Amino acid sequence: MSHKLLLSSKSNFPLVSVVIPMYNSEKFISQTLESLLYQTMKNFEIVVVDDCSTDNSVEVVESFKSKFNSEAGGVLNVIKLPKNTGTPGLPRNIGIKIARGKYISFLDSDDLYIKTALEELTTLAEEYQADAINMSKFFLLVDPQSSSMPTKELLNTEDYEVISCQKDDVPRLQEVSVESCDLAERVNVWVNSDFHWATCGLFCRRDFLILNQIFFPDMLLCEDQIVQFACLCFAEKLLRVPNITYIVRRNADSISRQSRTVEEYFHRWLSSLNIGFNEFSKVMKRIPFFSENPDCRLAVLNWFFGRVMLDATIFSSAYEQMNQATLNQLAEKEFHVNDATFAAYLFNAMRIQQLQSKKL
Repeated sequence: MSHKLLLSSKSNFPLVSVVIPMYNSEKFISQTLESLLYQTMKNFEIVVVDDCSTDNSVEVVESFKSKFNSEAGGVLNVIKLPKNTGTPGLPRNIGIKIARGKYISFLDSDDLYIKTALEELTTLAEEYQADAINMSKFFLLVDPQSSSMPTKELLNTEDYEVISCQKDDVPRLQEVSVESCDLAERVNVWVNSDFHWATCGLFCRRDFLILNQIFFPDMLLCEDQIVQFACLCFAEKLLRVPNITYIVRRNADSISRQSRTVEEYFHRWLSSLNIGFNEFSKVMKRIPFFSENPDCRLAVLNWFFGRVMLDATIFSSAYEQMNQATLNQLAEKEFHVNDATFAAYLFNAMRIQQLQSKKL
């Protein structure tokens, strides 16, 4: 059977499940769903998992059900969680578990897919029999008036900025790359070339996720790094592709960009760092390679620490304005009671030293 026939065929099960976590997205969710109405591939379902929205997000999504049944040939499902989780990761887990598609893709409720996104990714997955596909680039939409633009115009990406997640000193990925089965080589790519770890860069087989128990941890930040790393470790066939299929909308109203107190920022950042170390360790404990190669294990933890510290620039001013006694009190809340004082002191002393070195 040709790929074209496969992509357009009808069956009791969709070929792809698009999982969309949602919280108070009524301003953008219409355009997100319309980008799916325009898809050139029709054999897919959408699983919207609402995290207790307090606006009209659910009503907006419900209004699209008939459109997908009649126009797109797809199925739109809405799952309403009984309690707010406060993270996009846990709603994504719900979506993975109830999805019926052979493949899973993840779309945020304020972002969009280009028209050929699902067709391009499914064709590649079928052709290479891939467990997981990683995309290294995406389009960035920064127009603050984009919510009032027609979706057809938004899908015209000619003038959008293209963001590559690879380091500047690493040759850009120009064609499909079937990654080596040598885990040391994969870890080297992850650590040294900025492997795209965000969820929008992932497309994978659902049964691969279920079989390997790959789910998003309960973290306020960086939960997607754990999932992408687990895919890197467990996928027998891993593809990295240059295809640009995803449009990221820089939304000032998103949860990640909401204004918070220093204490709230501190909690989100440091708790995710603390939990993240444990989650990376859990993944690596399941794989003998890392116990046999402690240098690779350390390289992964160093990479994670560096990424989180890089994202913590908001605290530079806090460390200049607050005394260390106050900072220690904030940090102690994030560690186990038996280790909190020592861990908080070491963490804050190191952070202050980093900032002083940067000034020099």
